This record gives sequence, C-alpha cells and structure tokens, in this order.
Amino acid sequence: LKIAPDLTDAEIAEIAQVALAAGVDGIVATNTTLSREGLVSRHKGQKGGLSGRPLFVPSTRVLARLYRETGGEMTLIGVGGISSAADAYTKIKAGASAVQLYTAMVYQGISLAARIARGLEEMLVNDGHKALADAVGTGVEDWI
Repeated sequence: LKIAPDLTDAEIAEIAQVALAAGVDGIVATNTTLSREGLVSRHKGQKGGLSGRPLFVPSTRVLARLYRETGGEMTLIGVGGISSAADAYTKIKAGASAVQLYTAMVYQGISLAARIARGLEEMLVNDGHKALADAVGTGVEDWI
C-alpha cells in the first residue's frame, strides 16, 4: 500500500487501523505530493505530482505518524526527498525499516545507493546501534 503525503492526521490513523486489520504487509510512505507550499521554483505552478527534496518533510511527518499509529507493528518504507545517508537515517529514525530512492539517483547516479549504505553503517555505529532495526522509530517524536 502506497499513500500520499497530503493526508490529515485522522486519515493517517484510519489508514493505519484498516491496514493492520486487513493484514497488510507494509506501507510505502509516501507517493508524490500535489502541494506546492514553500516551493520557490519558477515551475511551482505546474500540475501533477512533485517529488524530490520538497517532499522530504511532509513525507517524513506522515511516516512518523504511521509508525506511531501502527505501534511499530508494520513494515514502513520511507520515500521522498532522500539524497544522502543523513536523509535515509532520518527516515529510519522516523519509523522506516527500508527506504526507497529515485529522484536523487537521477541526479547523483546509481553509486548514491552505495554511498548511503556506507554512511548509514557509520551513523548506526556512532549512535551505538548494532543493527539498522535498532534505530527504527527512535526519532518519531521529532516529527509528530
């Protein structure tokens, strides 16, 4: 199940409840946004889904709310605006047990995945985690 970043807290809670009750294996948070709030690009008037960096904050907020609503009992995949290991780690701490890249790879190339993996290893060690799973959800309250 892949959800939008433009949902209310009530909608996120309802999606979480229904997904848990239905036995959904996981949720991808999030798809592209229709919002152009805060965008200063000359293209801000364009229609359609917006991806990349402007999606980072709203998608991470949705991710953290989903983690809280599911009690950490569901696999969540963090998507939206990830372009570095720090971004990926933020998503993990907000509740993601995996992350997905796309837009940043278009601009930085396929080697971005390896750079992120190396950076994540270092960040996990620095924070005293033995495994990625130990960090999942540790920063949820920063986004609620």
